[in-house]
Amino acid sequence: MFWRFGGYANISTLDTILDKPDVTVEELLEESDLIQELKQQNSKLIEFLRDEPVLKKLLRYVVADDLPDTGKDGESPNAKEEETKSPGISFFGKGKGRSHSKSVTAKGEDGETEQEKKEAQRKKYAYVAAEVLSSEVWSITEALLEHRDHLREFWQYMHRPAPLDPLQAGYFTKVNEALLDKKTEDMLAFFRSLDGIVPAMLQHVDCPMVMDLLLKIISLEKHEGGAGIVDWLQTQDIIPLLLGYLTPEHNNATQTSAGDFLKAIITISANATTQDQSVIGPNELTRQL
Repeated sequence: MFWRFGGYANISTLDTILDKPDVTVEELLEESDLIQELKQQNSKLIEFLRDEPVLKKLLRYVVADDLPDTGKDGESPNAKEEETKSPGISFFGKGKGRSHSKSVTAKGEDGETEQEKKEAQRKKYAYVAAEVLSSEVWSITEALLEHRDHLREFWQYMHRPAPLDPLQAGYFTKVNEALLDKKTEDMLAFFRSLDGIVPAMLQHVDCPMVMDLLLKIISLEKHEGGAGIVDWLQTQDIIPLLLGYLTPEHNNATQTSAGDFLKAIITISANATTQDQSVIGPNELTRQL
């Protein structure tokens, strides 16, 4: 039992991979112990992950529609792992981020098509990339904020036409909620610099994960570094835009979603108490409403 006291316990498969001169991001994303090694603060791994080209690729994998042919067959992560756990405030309940199960074909027990394999690999990479980028590793968070052009490209996801894939939208929200929690002031300044971001988010009013992210941003008004975000949102016409989704040209589901979000704003705008950190008190949004 000598390995309990050293020996083989110190040998990391990931360290061996990282020692290779031509290691790729994809090789690491295929490793089952990547997240665990990251939680254990593997310094060699963290140094690799915070490299600019690596961060850029991880951000792209979170919101990728499909993957380039890497020559490897991906395996879908465990279905329970794929369910996004959005830690922020939610007045919409858990987002129904169901992963689309693989269709049953008439090809026998292992009759997966190439398209199904690539889709499984895309989901796996999106999940693992989101876990890495939302991890408790501060140096990765710092590196992300140093490369705002890549973050800006990441946020272009909000400009995609509705509907968004709920699983993918959940990963996008998870990464950004983690950044907002750790770097509130910097992230809100970045958010305000994004052109047309409020109408872009509200076009996905039917997507609970996106609306949870927007509600999270509003709720940061009373947090350190968050003051002023509500006044800025008021200048972006968030209330008139939401009211516009209540009109007859939108379907019942969209009207309901817009109404639910307006009620959520009202709920967090009640008189603030020291016990409830999610309540921001009366503000310009409710006054305008």
